[in-house]
Amino acid sequence: MNKLKALINHFKLATTMNTLFDEWLDSKRHLKAQSIRTYTQLLEGYLRPAFGEMAVREIRKETIQKFIDNMQEKYSAKTIHEVYRCLKTIFNLALRQGMIENNPCEKIILPPKEKTQAQSLSIKEQNKLEKALEPSENALDIAILLALNLGLRLSEVVALRWQDIRFKENLVVIRHSMERIPTGEGRKTEARLGKPKTQNALRKIPLTAEFSAFLKHYYNSRNLKQKKNAAYVAGKKDGTAYHGRSIERHFKKRMKELGLSKDYTFHSLRHSFATRAMESGVAVKVISALLGHSKTATTTEIYLHLSDHFIREEMMKMTKYQAKKRRRSKTKVPPVNAA
Repeated sequence: MNKLKALINHFKLATTMNTLFDEWLDSKRHLKAQSIRTYTQLLEGYLRPAFGEMAVREIRKETIQKFIDNMQEKYSAKTIHEVYRCLKTIFNLALRQGMIENNPCEKIILPPKEKTQAQSLSIKEQNKLEKALEPSENALDIAILLALNLGLRLSEVVALRWQDIRFKENLVVIRHSMERIPTGEGRKTEARLGKPKTQNALRKIPLTAEFSAFLKHYYNSRNLKQKKNAAYVAGKKDGTAYHGRSIERHFKKRMKELGLSKDYTFHSLRHSFATRAMESGVAVKVISALLGHSKTATTTEIYLHLSDHFIREEMMKMTKYQAKKRRRSKTKVPPVNAA
């Protein structure tokens, strides 16, 4: 019995971080391919080079702090926080397995998170873009309009099929996102329909009468009726899906043609949808549901960027209200003192 305990203790002492990394990654195999790719990149790009050959038990809080401090010389706060979260989760596994008594990632001083404000098109820019695209029957233009009118993620735009659109109910059902799976041949990947990002991302989005009519016209003009169950809405004429990168490149090209800012990304269209909804007075809880967020805090913190035009309009309302109050107070007749 004592020999067995000694053997177990020896194993715990001798276990390297590379072994722990492999075990932790294996425990994540049930996740989406994109998540696995992200974790693999974090391991191979940052964690293995720094800690791989070290024994799990020899890593101290000071080791982690020095690693984080060194990262600040080369990497953004966002990257550092991602790497740190991953490493902390890995040490939690070691803690559960009794390899260590405490997680060395606790109480580490991290750089402050950079507050990123979502970039949204102004109303004027959005109108210009829509005016240029709405006569179009180009599937790549349709991809832009889907994101702008429905607030979809790029992976959801790529995965949207005609069978997901219920014209009779004026509804779009978001039930898939498109994943890119490595084929094993260099950097090649193949498309595969997967589940959306989270359970909340499975959602129904109402179609406006105007956008519904536009999509019907596009559907009929593309003569896709016979391929309804196979064709992607923003897909190729043969019914197959475009690569997300093709859509992103086309978006950049369109923005350049229209003289709009090159700083906008395809995801800015989703931001714009959320901002327009809020400016229209839609409740944050409803916007959160339309975007497929699990928390309304995510919606308010990231997506709801108020346009200067909207802020000015709201300030004008306050100014008019205050002026009205002042006029009322001036016209009030002072009370007559009793004789």
